[in-house]
Amino acid sequence: MSLTNTEPATSTPAMTPQQQRLTSQSGLSLYRELAVGSGSWLEMLRYEAALLIAGGAPGLLGYALRAALFPGLFRSCGKKVGFGKQLVLRNLRNITVGNRVLIDDFAGLDVRGDKATIEIGDHVSIGRYSTIAAKHGNISLGNAVNVGSYCRVATQSQVTIGESVLLGAYCYIGPGNHQSGDDGSPLISRDMEIKGGVTIGAHAWLGARVTVLDGVTIGERAIIGAHSLVKDNIPAGAIAVGIPARVVGQVKN
Repeated sequence: MSLTNTEPATSTPAMTPQQQRLTSQSGLSLYRELAVGSGSWLEMLRYEAALLIAGGAPGLLGYALRAALFPGLFRSCGKKVGFGKQLVLRNLRNITVGNRVLIDDFAGLDVRGDKATIEIGDHVSIGRYSTIAAKHGNISLGNAVNVGSYCRVATQSQVTIGESVLLGAYCYIGPGNHQSGDDGSPLISRDMEIKGGVTIGAHAWLGARVTVLDGVTIGERAIIGAHSLVKDNIPAGAIAVGIPARVVGQVKN
């Protein structure tokens, strides 16, 4: 009696272009690209040593170790920066950090692509479990921006957030969308629709769980109500709420 394999041949599933590229690499090459981009092996060793010694160290000792070891990994880093524990830090040679910045526990700064950058101004606070991700794009956080917990600010083009902007918890800012036209290909594998990024003017306030889509400008001093979806521009000084967000009033001077 002979045994034959009756299982169907496994086909390659549909993936995003990024998935295809990253999953085609070996484990070490992939880790190096994510950790230090095109940086040297020496840079990766410095990065690994800093994470090993200080990345998860608890209490005041861990805080002090990170303050001593982490700044040298960035393109530039200002004075009196507080680094929480268990941060996800990638391609730090493309990230600049200002003075007196606080990056809370479990937050992430993630740059992918040699020309991508993250620029963080002075007195910025990035909350616990929040992620700032520049994937072949550029993100700028102005002075005194406050990013609440569990937020995600991401782009493949550009996100510019002006000074003293307040992002409530769970805000989702900036990513492009998969093209939805019916070309016969799986949705996941289609190119992203990029509309030029997001701009949020100074002193704006976004409530908890606000989503801001790519291509949107929110004017200075605008207020966006909690759980709103912003897909169109919001004027300066406007109060907007809803899905989609619509202007319902003006901020009093």
